[in-house]
Amino acid sequence: MDTCKKNNIDLIVMGSHGVSGLKEMFIGSNTEKVVRASDIPVLVIKNKHKDFDVNDFVFASNFKENNKKIYLQAVKLAEAFHSKLHLVLVNTANNFITTEKANTRIAEFVKDSKYKNFKTTIYNDESIERGILNYSQGINADLIGIGTHGRKGIAHFFNGSISEDLVNHAKRPVVTFKIK
Repeated sequence: MDTCKKNNIDLIVMGSHGVSGLKEMFIGSNTEKVVRASDIPVLVIKNKHKDFDVNDFVFASNFKENNKKIYLQAVKLAEAFHSKLHLVLVNTANNFITTEKANTRIAEFVKDSKYKNFKTTIYNDESIERGILNYSQGINADLIGIGTHGRKGIAHFFNGSISEDLVNHAKRPVVTFKIK
């Protein structure tokens, strides 16, 4: 983090193998720790890539106001790669929102954006993490983007982190953006 601040870095790129079991639950990987602590986007790549092309970029969100700044960061990345953005709101039984309300929320969220190369999807699944992973696999996405609160300590232990779980479990690249 000190090096990033000192050198005005705007993206961290890391490789990761992930962790599982008790180590995942209590300690986490080094990559998870960087994702949690970083104020700048962190791109995590798990597998070898001959070419790193991002044609299909899944941006998963609840599309509430506090995610607007990270959406703009995702748009900049999508513009750099000339990517199609797949804006995905995952519906779960515990966090259900009607399709009408979800579509309205997303439309309101993107109405001022000049980036028009996007598709919106409301995806139903057992958990938000599973929904993001399943949707991304279904369209063979090149990159997954998500916001993170960077919770630490007891808040992290009890609330967990969807972004850190994605970084740990996704087979495809994940970029995280700090929600401030």
